[in-house]
Amino acid sequence: DPTLRVVTYNILADQNASRDVDKNDDADRMYSHCKNEHIVKWRRHPLIVHEILEYRPDVISLQEVDTDVFANLLKPVLQAKGYEGYYSQKGVDARSGVREGCAIFWSLDVFESVRPVDMRTHTFRDMIQQFSCEERMHKAQWKSLSDMADLLDKHDHLKHVLFNKLGHIMQTVVLTQRKSQEKVVIGNSHLFYHPMASHIRCLKILMACRQLEIEHKENQMCPIIFCGDFNSHPNSGVMKLLLNRYLDSNNGKTWKHLCSYEWEEGAGGELHHDVEAIDLELPPSFPGFMSAYPDPPEFTHFIEAFVCTLDYILTTDNFVLEKSGATPSREDVKKYIAMPNECMPSDHVSLVCDLKWR
Repeated sequence: DPTLRVVTYNILADQNASRDVDKNDDADRMYSHCKNEHIVKWRRHPLIVHEILEYRPDVISLQEVDTDVFANLLKPVLQAKGYEGYYSQKGVDARSGVREGCAIFWSLDVFESVRPVDMRTHTFRDMIQQFSCEERMHKAQWKSLSDMADLLDKHDHLKHVLFNKLGHIMQTVVLTQRKSQEKVVIGNSHLFYHPMASHIRCLKILMACRQLEIEHKENQMCPIIFCGDFNSHPNSGVMKLLLNRYLDSNNGKTWKHLCSYEWEEGAGGELHHDVEAIDLELPPSFPGFMSAYPDPPEFTHFIEAFVCTLDYILTTDNFVLEKSGATPSREDVKKYIAMPNECMPSDHVSLVCDLKWR
């Protein structure tokens, strides 16, 4: 069987980078090390497209994609190079002012074309609603989802944040290989960044896995590839849940701010000190994930204030990992202080791997 090459890349939305440039005080700027002419989108994004095309990938999963960059650059260029794909915008509604989201592309040399109706976008809000109602299913299998529903019933501020404040999404698309007719589910997501919100990221990953399992079962138990910027370091609760299938309610770092995290100061009303953490577990029916970087890169995100691995390509064990691409060293980046810079067009590193079907 041929090798499948997968790329994931948070390309730093211009909406976020230009907001930084507009700040008057260098002390407030995340990218003050980077000259303005190196941060503008018409310089950064063509470099990103070149980098992606150099890999000659079969599947491309992108985060922090501006709506206009997708429509005016990524879609036309990648279509001309034989890719099909779609864009899913983040945001609670049009008033939220978010103009960035996620995009997936796949090579039409390798995969069949996909009907637009099968290019799916799931909001985490809709998934919470849907999975909280599947009561019977959860008692049998996904007990953690029923525990999550109970937790949200007791913790109205957390429920309010998840339903009314966070507009994060997950993309899923089932691709069919032209030659073998084998199918694969691709998932792509970008999780909430807040340092006090690791419990929110874990609950979202639980829902993401439930949705991926539904599509895996609907398609002859086919493999899953799940990519994205999970805003979670390799030892985080999110990665423990994804790779070890279980996260203990005693995991202090994950649940530390369960009762104290507020969307805005004072917005939590009476904070819920009676609410307790829950165990999170992926059921036996869910196929196990492995990372395409078994030894995590030293970092995938590098700004002056923060250096960390946050980005991942995960696959079920229907694939053998042939190789994963090299990532830059700290010395490579420190020449320019941080990312982005004149040679590195995003504040994240692209990840790439070659997978062989078992």
